[in-house]
Amino acid sequence: MQIAEDLRWDDLKVLLALQRAGSLKRAAAALSVNISTVSRRLDALEAQLGVHLFDRTPEGALPTAAVEALVPFAEAMELAAHGVASSLEAYEAEPEGVVKITAPPGLVDHFLAGALVELATAYPRLRIEILSSVGYADLTRREADLALRIMRPATGDFVSTRLAAESWSLVGSPAHAASLGRLRDPDATRWVTWADDLAHLPDARWIASHVNADNVVLRTSSMTAQIEAVRAGLGVMIAPRAYARLRGLTALDLAPKLRRSLAELPEGTLWLVGHRALRDVPRVAAVWSWLKQRFARLEDDT
Repeated sequence: MQIAEDLRWDDLKVLLALQRAGSLKRAAAALSVNISTVSRRLDALEAQLGVHLFDRTPEGALPTAAVEALVPFAEAMELAAHGVASSLEAYEAEPEGVVKITAPPGLVDHFLAGALVELATAYPRLRIEILSSVGYADLTRREADLALRIMRPATGDFVSTRLAAESWSLVGSPAHAASLGRLRDPDATRWVTWADDLAHLPDARWIASHVNADNVVLRTSSMTAQIEAVRAGLGVMIAPRAYARLRGLTALDLAPKLRRSLAELPEGTLWLVGHRALRDVPRVAAVWSWLKQRFARLEDDT
């Protein structure tokens, strides 16, 4: 095919620079050329491919669906180019650039954000963007490079690995836990749980079926709000056992019957997911390895 024969890595550099930078000005700075050069090379690439790649707006250069389809292959070419340079210069290219991670807010706030100094120290040229959301970012549309998810994707061209599998605990402040002693009756304490938009989650369903609604004193969509309320002594919550190790929290002592009831909840799992085409891109591979090591240490500590 003539397009494939004529396409050069230098042409796709412009596409990647614009996709990552979001504007002609920033792409030009990244490529160490002027804006007119970027614009001219983009025009030539669009003409060669016969497709419209970016909408040029006052807000920046907005990628079209064609760019989203081409980026994984352009990054594969980038990886190959780096490999050639490494072979010729006898050194391994250092991972650099932006990696976008999407993860549930509670995980980000309490187990991820505070540990990023380790990653920054190991790879000073990496830049991390975190999308903290209960909803799933679309990896196929490049809304994120890597995802931390409680469920393994059933479809799509993804690679995944399980980072954690945890049972559940009833969690309270140390003072409140001490005042309760061994908890036998769920209605012997106040409760904190998810708001209606997340009432489908297993821990919320358990509370709905085992706790009198009058004893639920806080419903919120924020995991951090739950934790802070429980830490202050408002009541207790259900959480994966790792959360009981956070400062100001502890697992409650449960009577056998209550412990067995809690054990009926499905095991909480955490999966690391990425697009297959990006898995070996150096910046993505570095973050993938670091996340595996980070959560392996957390597993060992629980």
